[in-house]
Formats: sequence, structure tokens, C-alpha cells
Amino acid sequence: MQPTEIARAWFEMCARGDRDRFGELATDDYVPHGPGGTGTRDDFIEWLQWYSTSFAEQQPVLEDVLESGDRVAVRYTVRSVYRGGYLNLPAAAQKVHETGIIIFRFAAGKVAETWFEGNDLEVAQQLGGRVETS
Repeated sequence: MQPTEIARAWFEMCARGDRDRFGELATDDYVPHGPGGTGTRDDFIEWLQWYSTSFAEQQPVLEDVLESGDRVAVRYTVRSVYRGGYLNLPAAAQKVHETGIIIFRFAAGKVAETWFEGNDLEVAQQLGGRVETS
């Protein structure tokens, strides 16, 4: 598979929470980076299970895909249905619209590293979360 095809498969894998597919797409020393900092392969697997359960019926759209050397950047949109488990916000089968950017680094034909930035605040607000100011 080409890097752009692997990036597309990554979103499908996340939507399904498919641990086996993750094993096929990622290197053994895969490193995820995100708003919470740098994690481990095991951290990502735990997140994968949570994400696909909490945000069900995912419909990912890759809006822009840019490839350069060993990296692919993807601007994406995911529409899903919230089932609970995010910031203690109650679930009422709310429809959610998420956007973000992921940069993939490839090694030996697999994802070795990702950098993720998403619209977490907007997602929380769609689910009834409020920002309190003092």
C-alpha cells in the first residue's frame, strides 16, 4: 500500500476500533503525539477501543491529503453518534461533527508516528459542555 492509502485505511481502522488492523498498519515502535502529549503504542490501542465505542457510526471524510517524503498530512471530518464516555458528558445519541489534522510519518511501509490536532472543545460544546470563565 502507498502512504496515502494507508492513511485512508487508518481512518477506517479507527472507526471500527480494529486492533488487528492497527497491528497491520503500524510499526512495532509506533508513537502517537496529541494534545495530551506523547503516548505509547499501548496507549493508542486503549484510546482506539474507547474512541470507536464512545463515538459510534463514524463517517470519516479525508478533506485534504498532502504527501511529502515519508509524511502524509490529512485534514479530516468525522461525523459520528456520541454514546458516552467523553469528559463525563451524558450520552443522548447526539450527532457529532469533528474536524482535525493528522500528520503521519512512515517507516518500512507502516505508520511509525502520528501527530494529531482536533477540535476537542467544539466536540465538547456540541455535547453540552460549557466553558466557565471566572
